[in-house]
Amino acid sequence: MVYHIARAGRQVGVFTEEEIRTGLAVGRFHTSDLFWAEGMTDWQPVGMRFSPSGPAPALPAAGSVNPYAAPQSRVLSNLAVHQPAPRSTRLAAYFLDLLTGLVGCGLPGMGAVLFLAAHDASRPNDAPAVVIVCLLLSGLVFLALTVWNIVLLTTRGQTLGKKWLGIRIVTFPDGQKPGFVKGFLLRSFVNGIIAQVVPFYAIIDPCFIFRDDQRCVHDLLADTTVIEGQPPEG
Repeated sequence: MVYHIARAGRQVGVFTEEEIRTGLAVGRFHTSDLFWAEGMTDWQPVGMRFSPSGPAPALPAAGSVNPYAAPQSRVLSNLAVHQPAPRSTRLAAYFLDLLTGLVGCGLPGMGAVLFLAAHDASRPNDAPAVVIVCLLLSGLVFLALTVWNIVLLTTRGQTLGKKWLGIRIVTFPDGQKPGFVKGFLLRSFVNGIIAQVVPFYAIIDPCFIFRDDQRCVHDLLADTTVIEGQPPEG
């Protein structure tokens, strides 16, 4: 038998009895969480039926099936088999993306600065061709990385950093690929505009990762979440 688990008014997925007991033992679930299964009349606290070990009491007698639980749980079932990406992995992916941009764009830009500094100061308006080439190369790398990441976000729900570390963005709560609008437009572009106009937003946004569902403000804005694993091919 499988059980639907809910917390804070939102269902978190469908789990077997063994998964629930293990989750209680490691702190993934709480005794105050609610559960529901076919044949039950209403949601009940997990602590009334499950414990980390030991036999389970019988299900409450059924009067009528809860008409709201099963359809909503089916929507969430795609996320039930996935684990949220660890906070440390999400942070590492962010810094990998940042490092990729700094190295790809920064090295040619630094070369331009060094060549310009070594240039004859008596001819300040006569920049050597190598400086122009370095600046063009820096701009092209920036454009290429931007386009590449947009394509990855749209088709796979990943940036380069997330792809390398094996995590991905999916829609919440149905676990589908986010596409262009949610994966890039809302989550990155619109979120970036908000960060420019709302004081301290750049600090507030990532702090939301310490919620139970580990969803930052940009996840809430785009109806997304980040989970472990590469996206299915095809």
